[in-house]
Amino acid sequence: MAKSVCTQAPLFTKHPCHARCTFSWCIAWIAFLIASAMPIPALAQKPVPVRQIAITFDDLPFVNEGLSITDIQKKTRALLKTLQKHRVKAIGFVNEDKLYIKQSEVNARIGILEAWLDAGMELGNHNLGHLGLQNTPLAAYEAAVLKGEAVTRRLLRARGQAPRYYRHPYTQTGSSKEVKAAFETFLKRHGYTVAPVTVEQDDFVFAAVYQDAQRRGDDAMAKRVQAAYAAHLDRALNTFETMSQELFKRQIAQIALFHANRLNAERMDALLTRMAQRGYRFVSLDEALRDAAYASPDGYIGKFGPSWLRRWADGLGKKLSVRGQPDPELWIMRRYQALQHR
Repeated sequence: MAKSVCTQAPLFTKHPCHARCTFSWCIAWIAFLIASAMPIPALAQKPVPVRQIAITFDDLPFVNEGLSITDIQKKTRALLKTLQKHRVKAIGFVNEDKLYIKQSEVNARIGILEAWLDAGMELGNHNLGHLGLQNTPLAAYEAAVLKGEAVTRRLLRARGQAPRYYRHPYTQTGSSKEVKAAFETFLKRHGYTVAPVTVEQDDFVFAAVYQDAQRRGDDAMAKRVQAAYAAHLDRALNTFETMSQELFKRQIAQIALFHANRLNAERMDALLTRMAQRGYRFVSLDEALRDAAYASPDGYIGKFGPSWLRRWADGLGKKLSVRGQPDPELWIMRRYQALQHR
């Protein structure tokens, strides 16, 4: 059977039949390309939500984990470099008693506070001695606040600043309504604003197990802790996002509490990346506190230090499906508890 004239024609022939075929083929190919570029609804990615979170650190200059001052300086530089990389304007809350652990290291530890300021971060007050308000008499607690600002205030004054924020150790805000109200009046009189916490993820638990693994040279355990910590942060964020949605029908600007420790110094880049992938934009504590949610009544009185989301639920008389962050995995808790009993 003879082939058609059209199929016999060379590719670039001027034969009218082939011209018609080539034109039709081009139209079909263009239509295919356009269709291919259009996302299939079932496979289209969901838009990443836009959220805000302030990053705060407790226990500056650094948690006492048995590291040398040289190692602490290196870890601090690494942490600050990471914060700058992600454009995080963090605030670090200072326990000034940690400046005097060794007399020969006082200037170096003060230098760590200066490094935070030089990196564009802010410093706040975490009191002298990391005293909790639950079991400390109010007068002694207030004295610890004033004693705990001496160096910090001097460093800030040299930069034309002053300490503005106070973070309660253990986030214990008072054993009674009267104590709580009296202390908040004291803070206002001295120019302080309470720095709330809405996101907390038990990083001190993971940090203790991580430091022990590093001390023993157990790289496999250290990596396991890193992975468990990242997964736990995800679960904690899920919980606090749920609480925010149930309380306010929206995602508020969150305030996260971390500690200045080795684990966070080494893993903060991955953690901040993880949060950014969830849609979080990093904001200052100032900016987060502009969210109207922070004017909600704090109705919690007790010995623990729950998220302010839980406190607001109590103050507003609302029941939530979740009341706080999930516990770390059982194996982590068992290792942590064993370390506490050594």
